Amino acid sequence: MVELIKTGVPGLDQVLKGGLRRNASILVTGAPGTGKTILALQFIYYGAKEHNENGIFISTEESLDVLDQSARNLGMDLKSMVDKRKIFFVQKPIATLKGGISSIKGLVEAIRKNNVRRVALDSLIFFEYLYPRFDGNKMEFRRQVLMFIQEMKKAGVTFLVVSERSITDFDRLNYDMMDFVFEGIILLSRIRKGSYFERVLTVAKIRGQDHSLDVYPVTIGSDGLKVLVDQTPFSLVEKEEHGFK
Repeated sequence: MVELIKTGVPGLDQVLKGGLRRNASILVTGAPGTGKTILALQFIYYGAKEHNENGIFISTEESLDVLDQSARNLGMDLKSMVDKRKIFFVQKPIATLKGGISSIKGLVEAIRKNNVRRVALDSLIFFEYLYPRFDGNKMEFRRQVLMFIQEMKKAGVTFLVVSERSITDFDRLNYDMMDFVFEGIILLSRIRKGSYFERVLTVAKIRGQDHSLDVYPVTIGSDGLKVLVDQTPFSLVEKEEHGFK
């Protein structure tokens, strides 16, 4: 029987028909400003706070102080969980990344030493700098990233990675070679609704697990990111109505 874990994102577990498969590797991808980092933070924060699953959050851009302030505005006291050693924050500025697969040995040791069950990486650019492109050999690059993911799997963690995507129109979406390395893909986008944009989410795939394929509205407020599972995006309704005229 497949063991599912809660995501910490209201509504998302219903889209996933129970939660994420434990020990899976998941790519959360989409345009800037769609809530990718917030989703990753909630996955780590509420996993530790409500389900006693220690987590590691790896950031290539933001410091703990900046992330903590953002998290507080969304109802999460990130620093208190760090102080309690329930969440471990790792800042890896991209300028300092080097060393290939050997660079994760310390991370794997930290996972085992601190009984970590969830790891989130913000963002995929981490791999671009950790593993040089091998003179343009994309297959070798993909193999190295897959080895990283397998190390996470062997360490017994559920691994969530954030990435940005230039084309986020679900009707024109192109999949990159790296998308197929991950067992699951959660897509976040913005759809034009009159004079403003509406955030939406869909699950493109979760290997070995049933899930909804519908598109759902997403809101971000003082209590974080929520998936409105009982609503259809107004922007899509308008798009369909125009299509029938």
